[in-house]
Amino acid sequence: MLESSVTITSKQIREQNLQLVRRALHNEQICTASKLKEMTGLSVVTLNKILSLLIATGEVLEGGKSSIPNGRPATTYRFNEMNKLILILSIYKRSGNKYVGYSVHNLFGECLERREELIDEKDSIQTNEFKIGMERYVERYPKISVIGVSMPSDDVGGRVGSAIRHDSQSKRLSSHLEKHFNIPIFFETDINAATLGCYKRCKNQEYVSGIILVPGKIPGCGFCYNGSVLRGKDGMAGEIRYFPMYNDVGVLPSESLQADDLAIRTIRAVMCVLNPGYVAIYSETLKPGLIERLKKQISTAAEEALLPKIEITDNLREDTVSGMVSLCLQKIEQNG
Repeated sequence: MLESSVTITSKQIREQNLQLVRRALHNEQICTASKLKEMTGLSVVTLNKILSLLIATGEVLEGGKSSIPNGRPATTYRFNEMNKLILILSIYKRSGNKYVGYSVHNLFGECLERREELIDEKDSIQTNEFKIGMERYVERYPKISVIGVSMPSDDVGGRVGSAIRHDSQSKRLSSHLEKHFNIPIFFETDINAATLGCYKRCKNQEYVSGIILVPGKIPGCGFCYNGSVLRGKDGMAGEIRYFPMYNDVGVLPSESLQADDLAIRTIRAVMCVLNPGYVAIYSETLKPGLIERLKKQISTAAEEALLPKIEITDNLREDTVSGMVSLCLQKIEQNG
């Protein structure tokens, strides 16, 4: 059988080398050429060409001299975290009210400005409303290079819902906004982004699952494996509202005992199907002691072995924004 050969062009090699140096400088923040050579394995000639290019584009700044014992001072190079900025819109609910949060971040993920606005529940979120908020920040921060929008899983429908599912309507909506701003724009569900944010802060966890369980609301579930959000067909995954025990109603009951029972059954189902090492339950209103009651219902050694580390938290927005920052950085890297 003949093996298919893949030809790598000189342009692809240059791009790979550029990404190597970008990542190394992003991780180190400040670095000498000799350290970069050690980290990337690139030759001095190639490295100098790349550094000159990155300095010319403003991605890297030339710093002062570093002192080296028994050696000549070496020029330092600093990653310019302000060369490109990120705008995140996060729609979320808190204490029965709906808000849109705006936050601007640099390439280190540091927040430069954060603001939230109350959304009138009577008003549906339309594309024009997104535009108004985006225009305000793009005008204030001309360096914004990507815009990410996260939305609650139970609050999507029509054009916005299809945008999150990454289907053909999504492309039209994203294209419409991108043409207006000339900036890459994408949509994501809050639980997908939050699960990625949870993965980032947990550390040393290979497989993380995030579950939104709020009585009276549609549940949501996200999965992250080795830093990547897992997606199904058309971007849909984790539709736990369609588990048979929800009886086609698709919401966690408002009554406390029923909600508690169904929440535990949902967690056990996610455990058995996916076996995550860590589960974050996002909820403000579940009864205290849920984890202890879950453990009491586990009666076999097999299911006990599946039991992950579990936390119950109300920090959905914080994890969502953190995950959106990571997704935006990925978009920036993909676009060079």
